[in-house]
Amino acid sequence: MSIQALKRSAAVLEQLPIRQFVINSEWVQPNDVFICREGASHDSHSYVDQAIKNGAIAVIANRTLHLDIPVIVTESHYQSLAVVKAVYDHPHQKMNHIGVTGTNGKTTVAHCLNQMLNQSSTSAYIGTLGVQYADVIMALSNTTPDGVTLLNIFRDMVECGVKHNVMELSSHALAQDRAGFLDLEVGIITNIGRDHLDYHRTKDAYVQAKLQIIDRIKPGGYAVINMDDPHAPAMFARCHGRVKTVSFSIHYKDTHNQDADFVAKEIVSNQFGCSFSLCYRGKQRLVCSQMPFLFNVENMLAMACALHAQGWTLDQIASGLTTIIPPDGRAQFQTLNNGATGLVDYAHNLDGLARLFSDIPNQTFRRTLTVVGVTGDRIQDAAAIGELCARYSDLVVFTMDNPLGIDQADIFRALTSRIESVSTPVFTIADRSEAISLAKQMSQKGDLIVVCGKGSETSQLISVNKQGLQDYIGDMPVLMQSMEIQE
Repeated sequence: MSIQALKRSAAVLEQLPIRQFVINSEWVQPNDVFICREGASHDSHSYVDQAIKNGAIAVIANRTLHLDIPVIVTESHYQSLAVVKAVYDHPHQKMNHIGVTGTNGKTTVAHCLNQMLNQSSTSAYIGTLGVQYADVIMALSNTTPDGVTLLNIFRDMVECGVKHNVMELSSHALAQDRAGFLDLEVGIITNIGRDHLDYHRTKDAYVQAKLQIIDRIKPGGYAVINMDDPHAPAMFARCHGRVKTVSFSIHYKDTHNQDADFVAKEIVSNQFGCSFSLCYRGKQRLVCSQMPFLFNVENMLAMACALHAQGWTLDQIASGLTTIIPPDGRAQFQTLNNGATGLVDYAHNLDGLARLFSDIPNQTFRRTLTVVGVTGDRIQDAAAIGELCARYSDLVVFTMDNPLGIDQADIFRALTSRIESVSTPVFTIADRSEAISLAKQMSQKGDLIVVCGKGSETSQLISVNKQGLQDYIGDMPVLMQSMEIQE
């Protein structure tokens, strides 16, 4: 599509009272424009009639369609996106973007950065917890939405005066180039472990997907690099000559024997939070935070690097880190009515669970009782997850966590397949609320009940297409329910 053709297409659409652009015919409402796309296994051109029935006032297609409403024909979905950008006057270019990726910590880093940026400016968050800006709170079906949905969101953000957008970029989104039209001011890689091999197939492909965030950073922008991650050299190599770097480490010297820019020293952590000395080029400031665990110190160092790249001083960074409130369902402790302590966390992959359990011994608890499941797309890691949880716990209740079309009995078989050598008592209960209730019933004063995998979520994804939902009350409310405690 030539520039002239693009302008003509935009001019046609600008005459219409457009509510927004939509890629799913089921989402179409009156005054929407439906965008068709030919995928590898799905062609949404077949759903134009449904879109019109739902109220579409125009269609953007990749082939000629004879309809009674305006049709804009483009040669590819990327040209369709260009039309949307032109109609909206390129809203993504009117704010600064910070992208966050990593196997673990994305939500905490992005959500908390948004809090701090809102202290002196106007900021927005897009990620696992949905969309949050101004008075808007909106749920999302994916951590990182498709490009059309992002442009709708950015249009509204600009109208609300948003200056900063902090968003999570999943490995799927990076591999699929969902946000490829964004120029990031800062790109953060919290860590790179092992995850989503059902999609990426190999660990190397997964790593390469994560590293693509560096290619999304504008020339002269900043990449935030975890010097304690074994992939740090590859990150630096990818940045060389094009992108600036700012690094962090929880060690005096990182694992590659180089100095990190931001370092945490004198770390103290308990269930009420943590404190540490935030060090930068010979200067240090005390940080006291509500967020417990060593992995959250790493998360805060990543935030410090990003804020430094945005021009914040060390004093401003330390003060901001002290004020942040962790997202619900992330490292969330609660004293229960039987004297035990509950811990709800979103850890749901092998790396996240290993990091969580490695920090729990630093807390003072009598026994550890764990409630955990594995998602259907991570069944190949289920045996290792089951063995890990059994080794670190005094009792384990395996339960459901987004089976995604996989038979729960198969997931349980995988979770328990490598625990013969472990003497830990193990139960399998599909109903998540019943599993949590059993753990509480078997707990005593001084015990810790660790509930992993769902965080603040209150529904299960049952079917493979993520459409079938099963609601439940949520992990923390179930933990806090009163019940008769058996003596």
